[in-house]
Amino acid sequence: MRKVVLLGVLVALVAGTASGERVRRGPILIQSDRDFTAENGVVSGWGILGDPFVISAVKIDVGGDDYGILISGTIRPVVIRDVVVLGARVAGIKVQSARNVTIENVWVQGCGIGISVFLSTKVIVDQARIEECPDGVRVAFSSGVDLSRLWVSRSKVGVWFGGTMGSLLVGSVIEGCEIGVQVELRSEGIVVSQNAFLGCRIPARTEGGAAWDNGVRGNYWQGFIAPDKDRDGILDRPYVVGPGEEDRFPLASPPAL
Repeated sequence: MRKVVLLGVLVALVAGTASGERVRRGPILIQSDRDFTAENGVVSGWGILGDPFVISAVKIDVGGDDYGILISGTIRPVVIRDVVVLGARVAGIKVQSARNVTIENVWVQGCGIGISVFLSTKVIVDQARIEECPDGVRVAFSSGVDLSRLWVSRSKVGVWFGGTMGSLLVGSVIEGCEIGVQVELRSEGIVVSQNAFLGCRIPARTEGGAAWDNGVRGNYWQGFIAPDKDRDGILDRPYVVGPGEEDRFPLASPPAL
């Protein structure tokens, strides 16, 4: 069952990131709303709600530069879509002191951090494949950050929330990481649910401030064994994440993502 679900996620993400032709180019560094230009990879949009700027269909093989894509000091809506970033020294994609940023259908490999969100709000990351980055996703001192349908593999820390408020991780696969997800630095209102943690040495580590289910369904924790007497797909014993925190509704099998 685990292999079937994971294969489904891989097929969807690979198909998404492989669609269409991409233009090879160097790093995209946007440090104000005035930098949303065609030269910086914008292919459409007016930078308003309902018609955001769109950066898409590029492959950035950074070759040791700090960032593949940097979005800093912006408030106008932007979507980063169908992008591949390889080899950034600091972060493949970094969102810093910004808001209204959507990242979807991207593949980041071999970067210091796959996707970094710092001092930002109203950020969405959906359908991201992140491989071989020491830190998969780092969300620091931010709020309103929604992470969904991620596939993070072979990282020291898959997803990290630090000093962050009102954010979530849902419908994702975190595989083969030293630590699957970490919550610390007085984060509050973090929701982690309907994810699969596979082959992580420490699936989750928390200092408090997180809910590990949505009130109905929790997460699949590979290696956690408990009865499911009524066969409703929810194990009959909670999964303890840390002091005072538990997944009340751990899943008997990986969710259909």
